[in-house]
Amino acid sequence: MRKEHVNTFKLGLFVTTAVVLFVVAIYFIGNDQNLFQPTFQLHAVFNNAEGLRPGNNVRYAGIDAGTVKKILITSDSTVTVVMSLHREMQNYIKKDAVASIGSDGLVGNRILNISPKSVGNGAADLVEDQDVIQSYSRIATDDMLEVLGKTNENIALFSLQLLKISEKINKGSGTMNMLLQDESLAADLRQSVANLKYTTWSLREMGSEMHNLVAGLEDGDGLLHRLLYDTTIMANVEGVSLRMDSLLSRDISPIVANLEDASRNIAGSSRSVQSLLESIESGEGPIGSLLRDTVMDADLKVTLANIQESSERFKENMEAMRHNFLFRGYFRKMEKIEKKSLKE
Repeated sequence: MRKEHVNTFKLGLFVTTAVVLFVVAIYFIGNDQNLFQPTFQLHAVFNNAEGLRPGNNVRYAGIDAGTVKKILITSDSTVTVVMSLHREMQNYIKKDAVASIGSDGLVGNRILNISPKSVGNGAADLVEDQDVIQSYSRIATDDMLEVLGKTNENIALFSLQLLKISEKINKGSGTMNMLLQDESLAADLRQSVANLKYTTWSLREMGSEMHNLVAGLEDGDGLLHRLLYDTTIMANVEGVSLRMDSLLSRDISPIVANLEDASRNIAGSSRSVQSLLESIESGEGPIGSLLRDTVMDADLKVTLANIQESSERFKENMEAMRHNFLFRGYFRKMEKIEKKSLKE
């Protein structure tokens, strides 16, 4: 009998413990699913649910605000996510809030994040029950892994090509190998750098000298300073220019008048020469007759021939008289006088 009471007590204790655990489980599950508190619903439309399931958490600004109640396929390219949110969150979520699908950690469960978009209390109105808010689709993990895989392949290919280039540089005899291993080139490079430093120093010294020169021009009293800064010189130059203009206008006028007279005289002489040439061309006057009359031309040629013949005969007569004993003394006397005059 006593044993039966013990078994009954154990059975009652087990049943009571089971009921308590069941109630506690129902409470926590109901609390997690918003079964025991007032809620309101919001909708968001996505192109891809990305593994989101009913019961996943919904967070607003990083705070648990509710759960995903259900996911509806509205078309061949869109799905509608229905969210069940705590009633007090309605005082904070605005109509321009943006919903996005994320993950709880790196590889955790999917969650739905609601992010505020507007700044300030009066930027947008608060949401109401059954409102549809904006959505934002992030890059899917598979797409990211695919892009990352392509990037890794490109990096591997680049590393291989870089390794080949390094081997060619180490084993080859090209320009890069010479730049890396030729000591004389390194010495020349150091000398070039030294020359560049000296050139830079020279330019700096030249700049300092130019600065001193400009300062000397500004503060000095030489000719260049006066030419640059003395305003009286410009006044004197303008005065000289005015006097030169008046002098030229006064002295050049007679010269121009004389040139005009000379031009008129030259024009008259040109007309006279032109008329003379025309008269010669037409055969008028003595000159025209000489040029145009063939008979006179023949007579002139005969006259010139007779004159040449007479000249030759006169020369022969003079030579004969030079050798004649009557005139020989005279010619010798004339020769002595001519030689004496040449010596003097």
